[in-house]
Amino acid sequence: MQKKTVAFSGHRSSRIAKFSTDREKLFREVAFDTFVAIESFCIEKGYHTFITGMADGFDLIAAEEVLNLKKRYPYIRLKCVLPFKGQAERYTEADKRRYNGILAQADEVITLQDEYSEGCFFRRNDYLLENSAFLMVYYDALAAVGGTFYTLKRAVEQKKKFANVCYNRR
Repeated sequence: MQKKTVAFSGHRSSRIAKFSTDREKLFREVAFDTFVAIESFCIEKGYHTFITGMADGFDLIAAEEVLNLKKRYPYIRLKCVLPFKGQAERYTEADKRRYNGILAQADEVITLQDEYSEGCFFRRNDYLLENSAFLMVYYDALAAVGGTFYTLKRAVEQKKKFANVCYNRR
């Protein structure tokens, strides 16, 4: 299963849109680019299972695009890996609705622990890498810090294949 699994990691909405004057347009473009990348880099190459950490931003965008692609490729699977119960408590109301809608449509939901604890997001990211063969990221390369940097760095160290759907839209 791991050999045909893709994990997602990417920036939060605030970082994706940091330099944008038209957030809605930017997010539509990121969603479109993600849809195309999932189809061409993954599905057409035989990947069929997609796992997301369900963080605000790229993780939710990627999950929604997998669900959109399921209409065309009904055999693909979406697995949501939650670092802890209540992950979305601090999300905006709109993102909570998106989050809950994705969970309702997911093929599997895995919750790694009951409560938040220091390092739980890194443990979630490690889980994503341990259970995938390919990593799709949205990484802007502006700073070598954070969960996306950590995950991409670990993937490179593990010689894991990856694709970056960020085009540094400043």
